[in-house]
Amino acid sequence: MLAIYPFKEMQILTMETCFICRKHNGQEATPPGGYIYEDEHWMVCHAPGKLGPLGTLFIESKRHFLDYAEMTDEESVSLGNVMRKIYHALRTHTDAERIYQVTLIEGVPHFHSWLVPHRKEDTEKGIKFLARDDSCSDEDAAALANQLREAMK
Repeated sequence: MLAIYPFKEMQILTMETCFICRKHNGQEATPPGGYIYEDEHWMVCHAPGKLGPLGTLFIESKRHFLDYAEMTDEESVSLGNVMRKIYHALRTHTDAERIYQVTLIEGVPHFHSWLVPHRKEDTEKGIKFLARDDSCSDEDAAALANQLREAMK
């Protein structure tokens, strides 16, 4: 039924039910350790422990839009700066050899990317690594979020 609406109208309709928009408005559970970083365009938080290894972060657009094609020039520039800062902080505090970035936008149609640190001791690489059923505790995630918040100041 929604497919008959023009995209801009559909976007307005989804904002009311969008999980990320509700999370930003305080209508959903706070991420472990709260938000690590926030500026006028982006919010960064640790994923719930059950969704990935320690250091799995979400970078979420504040404005409700779907993908890179809908970003403003200011959002694009700002995203590059935020990514550089968070990659540096993640490498420092997780001993990550690589940081994988995944942007699918399937489960929640609101721009967000997953950042997943890959450590030297992780034997799988690439898609095999990302497909692992990996997790951490919310307590460890909150502790790392606090360290990353300090590093991002």
